[in-house]
Amino acid sequence: MMTKSEKQIMDLLWSVDEPLSCTEIIQMSGDKTWKDSYVHSLIKSLMKKDLVEVVSFELVSRSYARKFMPKLSKEQYCIREYLNESPDNNFVKLFTTYLDQCDSADEVQALEGVIEQWKSTHS
Repeated sequence: MMTKSEKQIMDLLWSVDEPLSCTEIIQMSGDKTWKDSYVHSLIKSLMKKDLVEVVSFELVSRSYARKFMPKLSKEQYCIREYLNESPDNNFVKLFTTYLDQCDSADEVQALEGVIEQWKSTHS
């Protein structure tokens, strides 16, 4: 489970789809007044939770800055949290609930296509 601030950082990382340094995270956080040390602390926590990884280094002045990327997509994270929250829950129940609320025939047809593709590659 992420804290509110961790989620804000993850949302930023998911939205840009490119590695970011702590300085870039602060610059792109808009109205946040996060200090560098606080962002480092949040990133460290996200790394411990296995949500973020260092993917590169960038020379800034005379030192190197680490660049971070999410280890999971937002969708993968949501599914992982759902399954971890209640191990007895299964994805079929979640999927069925989603379909009950879906009002787009095009989206249901797209899901059918994904399922058919999965069947053809896993049989």
